[in-house]
Amino acid sequence: MNCRAVVFGLLLALSGAAEADLVEGRDYLAIDPVAVDSGQRIEVIEFFFYGCETCYRIEPVLREWVIRREQYIEFKLIPALRRSAWIPLSDLFFALHAVGALPELHDRVYLAIHEQGRRLSSTSEQIKWAAEQGLDATVFEQTLHSDATMIATQNARDATIAYDIRVTPSIVVDGRYLTTAAMIGNASRVSQVLDRLLELASAARRGGLP
Repeated sequence: MNCRAVVFGLLLALSGAAEADLVEGRDYLAIDPVAVDSGQRIEVIEFFFYGCETCYRIEPVLREWVIRREQYIEFKLIPALRRSAWIPLSDLFFALHAVGALPELHDRVYLAIHEQGRRLSSTSEQIKWAAEQGLDATVFEQTLHSDATMIATQNARDATIAYDIRVTPSIVVDGRYLTTAAMIGNASRVSQVLDRLLELASAARRGGLP
């Protein structure tokens, strides 16, 4: 199936999804396009920070939307790195990914920080917590301090700068449109806003929008 057919199907699937059209500058921003390579699917990136309360609260709603749209989108999580103090939690994310534990433990990181008061910005606390989750402490510590983790975190910093991410969570659709939790306003509008941005991205791919 070619890209045009996929886009057409996407527009049919989402038609009528938005109750009212969005307003640029209020509901989303059109950003300088960043090249994406997601094939027929539309790339959606969530820039998040584990220490962000809003990221924690919106996560279940956003995940539900991603599951419903997974045939149309390529979803990525990138830790936002606006300041050096955020590096340890970015390292934690990439270390969990490297050892294959991220799908199981991503939500538990949020829970540990926001419900249990764990100080997971501390490396020693991260290693202790990882062991409590059943991971090999030695392997996890080595992964946490590996060159691969350092490079992944640097790449996340570069992406944060490239997309000019200023707040978390920020969601970028196809490298063209950016919205934030503050712009969306409340969880009930997540689907409405993101579905409309998918429509805009689809039209842009067809050359219908700048």
